[in-house]
Amino acid sequence: MDYSKLIGNQQVLKSNGNVFVTLKDLLPENGPMKMLIVAKTPAPKSVDAGHYFQGKQGKMFWNMLKKYNLLTVPADQFEDDGLLNHGYGITDIVKLPHEYSQEPTREEYRVGAERIIALIQRLQPEIVMFVYKKVLDNIIGELGVSTITTYGFNVSLGSLFGSKVFVFPMPGTPCTKEQQIKAMNDLVSAIY
Repeated sequence: MDYSKLIGNQQVLKSNGNVFVTLKDLLPENGPMKMLIVAKTPAPKSVDAGHYFQGKQGKMFWNMLKKYNLLTVPADQFEDDGLLNHGYGITDIVKLPHEYSQEPTREEYRVGAERIIALIQRLQPEIVMFVYKKVLDNIIGELGVSTITTYGFNVSLGSLFGSKVFVFPMPGTPCTKEQQIKAMNDLVSAIY
């Protein structure tokens, strides 16, 4: 690949002797910030497009944020390009792209958990949103915490992270429609 022709939010990273194209973190230089969005790993389709969440499930994520007026972007702009204007930022626990069905390894989660905790301490987000419940479950497992997490706010984890902890109620997960509506309304109340 010609690394001089990157598009959108693509970047080249080197890790463990591998060179790969991924999506860069979209974060403010300093905190505090309103919300840090933590995803699992960039999907190849999103990396190819140069923007976060360009697959079917990812588009549902953006659509839900827009439906609840948590994100507004011009029609000619990608959603991730509007995050910083709202006081939000986004990262992944693992930067190496994985196919949707390919779960990061335990070691990737361990290293990623350390990086996410450091970002939270540095940027002091009011809310840390985990797009996938399993990512939060793996991070707290790496921290030695055995709590059952839920979709929406996980109040008991606030002191652990120093931020409100929210699990996004992704359509198609075991989250019910009622849980989804309550979680999103609670998020709106916390943001505004």
